[in-house]
Amino acid sequence: MAFYIFHTPKPRKFNYTPRYFDPNQEALEKKKAAMGLDSNLTEYEKRRMRIRTGFGHEPEEVKEKREKIGFKGMRFVVFFGMVGLLTYIIFGTPLVENFIQMFLSLGK
Repeated sequence: MAFYIFHTPKPRKFNYTPRYFDPNQEALEKKKAAMGLDSNLTEYEKRRMRIRTGFGHEPEEVKEKREKIGFKGMRFVVFFGMVGLLTYIIFGTPLVENFIQMFLSLGK
């Protein structure tokens, strides 16, 4: 009984078996499943893919293409368009001059 008190158990081993992940193979399997061909996807994965497409999630190819073209470029165009419009309003129209004259006439 006295020896049992000082007994320390050996640590348990961590049995981790790494799995190989190939994103190209997974994309190919998803394309096959989307076209209705025979694929290695489980029923759960097929159902999940149908739900994702049903909610309007775009496929990876479309997302990558959109990101490549980018909304950054669109933001750039919109930003400089607004800056150009404001520059035109300030320097090309008498709107600002009329506003300043109206503001100065209120002070008199």
